[in-house]
Amino acid sequence: MPLSPPPSPSRIPAPVPGRVAFALCALLLGLHALWVAFPQGDALTRLWVSSLIYIPTFVFAGLSCIWNARRHAHERAAWRTLGAGLLSFGAGQILYAYLLLVRQDPPFPSVADIGFLLALALYAWGFLRFEHAALTRWDTLRLGVDVAIIMAAVGVYAWHFVLRGVLAAYAGEPLAAVIGLTYPVGDLLLLSILLLISLRGGACPGPRETLLAAGLLALIVADQAFIVLGAAGTYQEGSWPDVFWALGATLFAAASFRPAQDHALFAPLAALHRAALFLPYVALAAAFALLVATQGGPGGQGVLWGTVLVTALVVVRQVLAFVDNARLTAQLRQLSGELEGRVQRRTAELNRANAALRELTGDLEQKVRERTAELEASQARLAHQAQHDVLTGLPNRALFQDRLERGIATAVRERRRVAVLFIDLDGFKAVNDTLGHAAGDELLREVAARLQDSVRRNDTVARLGGDEFTVMLLSIHSAQDAALVAAKILERLRQPIALGGAQAHVTGSIGVSLYPDDGADAQDLQRFADLAMYRAKQGGKNNVTFYAPEMNAAGTARSSMELGLRGALEGGELRVVYQPLHDLSGQVRGAEALLRWQSAALGNVSPATFIPVAEDTGLIIPIGTFVLNEACRQLAAWREDGRALERISVNVSPAQFVQGDFVDVVRRALQTWRLQGRDLELELTERMILRDVKGVARKMAELRAMGVRLSIDDFGTGNSALNYLMTLPVTTLKVDRTFVQALEDSPGAYRIVQAIVALGHALGLDVVAEGVETPAQLLQVRDLGVERTQGFLLGRPGPPEELNWEGTGEGGKEKGGDHWA
Repeated sequence: MPLSPPPSPSRIPAPVPGRVAFALCALLLGLHALWVAFPQGDALTRLWVSSLIYIPTFVFAGLSCIWNARRHAHERAAWRTLGAGLLSFGAGQILYAYLLLVRQDPPFPSVADIGFLLALALYAWGFLRFEHAALTRWDTLRLGVDVAIIMAAVGVYAWHFVLRGVLAAYAGEPLAAVIGLTYPVGDLLLLSILLLISLRGGACPGPRETLLAAGLLALIVADQAFIVLGAAGTYQEGSWPDVFWALGATLFAAASFRPAQDHALFAPLAALHRAALFLPYVALAAAFALLVATQGGPGGQGVLWGTVLVTALVVVRQVLAFVDNARLTAQLRQLSGELEGRVQRRTAELNRANAALRELTGDLEQKVRERTAELEASQARLAHQAQHDVLTGLPNRALFQDRLERGIATAVRERRRVAVLFIDLDGFKAVNDTLGHAAGDELLREVAARLQDSVRRNDTVARLGGDEFTVMLLSIHSAQDAALVAAKILERLRQPIALGGAQAHVTGSIGVSLYPDDGADAQDLQRFADLAMYRAKQGGKNNVTFYAPEMNAAGTARSSMELGLRGALEGGELRVVYQPLHDLSGQVRGAEALLRWQSAALGNVSPATFIPVAEDTGLIIPIGTFVLNEACRQLAAWREDGRALERISVNVSPAQFVQGDFVDVVRRALQTWRLQGRDLELELTERMILRDVKGVARKMAELRAMGVRLSIDDFGTGNSALNYLMTLPVTTLKVDRTFVQALEDSPGAYRIVQAIVALGHALGLDVVAEGVETPAQLLQVRDLGVERTQGFLLGRPGPPEELNWEGTGEGGKEKGGDHWA
């Protein structure tokens, strides 16, 4: 914690005794002045009051100075010395009053003079102990001479008006004469100290210094008046000099309450400081004036010698000034020589530096030119990178947008068409997954080159990101021109791409929009081409689709569905239904969890419609976790009710399965509902397995280590690679409903189902027939030896409380499609 600075003297409160003492001192001064102006009583009363009234004034003033000394950290000794001087004067006055009032014959000199003279000495010592500005020896000598000149001139006047009278009054009394002279000489000493300290200043006056100077002058006036009147025998107790003594003491006490000004006593006497140069000459002129006035009169000899002394001191001052000027001149010459030498040395250094600088200038200019060229090249590279794809070097989205806007403006002037082709690669992810990202990057560069070779120079090919490209065809005449270019692009993309030691095969799905047929805005044309591309993918990929207005409505519906789906989970619109699985005896042995969405805005939405949207947007991850937890919860609830179900089946989306924490999600669900791994069967699709066989195998092994069963859903409808059945820890095959529903109409379907059952049993796998809708189909699949059956005949998907435990369904056609259905 930082320490606070010590408080300034002006902020330290005056002690209570000091304030009380000063108040009494000021009160006594006022009473004293009134007493002198309006004396009361007989002569003896006036004598007693006049002799005693200012004794307490000096005592209280001295105590006030001593008590207030603590407010002046660096000048405590000075204030205590002044206070002691005031107390000493008060003690002397007490002794004098005793001799006068009790003994009624005060001698001169007396023991009281000890207190008075000690007071003078203490005043002088106290003033010298105040802080003052420091001076050099030469300045101190010159200041001393100036003070001596002034004091000598004052001494001439004192001799004429005071000292000569004192010597005459005490002629024949050496001790009395010495004591009598000590008072005026002491006052002259105090005056010299006042002048000596004052002439060191130069600041503006301060209250404390002004009070001290006024108090000292009041004491000097009182002393001089007492000496003159006493020597003449006309001094009386209670006269006006007594008030000046009391006034001086009170002013000293008042000054003790004030802070110092600039830490230098009497520095504020700025006018006197500015006049210091002229005061010695004024003093000399005053001495000569007195000499002329007293020429031939009494005391003229002393005035003459005093004037001679003043003159001699002025001469000494002039000599000192001359010597000082000579010294300063010599110093100036020396400094000038040193300065000139420094200038010459510095000039030589600057000349050498300039020569070196000129040598460096050529190199610097060359480096600046080189650096400027580098910066320009760097700026050009940065500008290119800001508008181009780093991997392929093609224009990016921002540059394509700009060129398309300019192309539309040109088409408006020339009354031509502009076509926008939105291209998405089919099969690129498989290349990335099987051959690695480096091979994927090489493939994208090759695709970029093929696209550029397929268009004209004034057309633009851009990469938007991932495996998405756009092409702008300028100044075409009809949609047929765009169709020809799109067909050319598809042909080039179908050609194999060599990637190291392997070959990759990709195709493209292309959506086309035209200006002005489909839109007049660059953003609309890109959006419409994107919609057409999605329609091309839905149409089987590797084809070209032109934008049609109904696609926009479909895109809007998809956006609405996505928006509604984002709030469906939190809003409780998603629910899980269950379809039973029966064994050969017709007993319910399990159930498959299926997802349904009852939207408040869209109504009952088919899983075949909203599941692809959930997969595209990533919402399938939290939705799949919800279905998994809900299925485990329901199995635990059924078992509590006494239902002997072996397991619950849950479909898994590819996007959900590839998540790094999927195994942990399954483990937490089982632990939450206190289930074993064998109580859960996860259904995967062939397409998902074939995307990354190695990665899928590792994750399957972790799940099987937990006891979780793994089923291949819709078996026989994907790009079947039977070798994975020998390496992957699969436990169940589910015969796709399309084969089961064709059993009555197609002999080939029977043989396919028979082969699948035989294959599964040969590998030690269970086989499930799904989509059983008629009694004939049920009899056939049971004759083929499937372990479990599932379909509308045996039980429709429904809420858990409506699950058909008896195995007699209503029959009817079961909707095919998505495995979440």
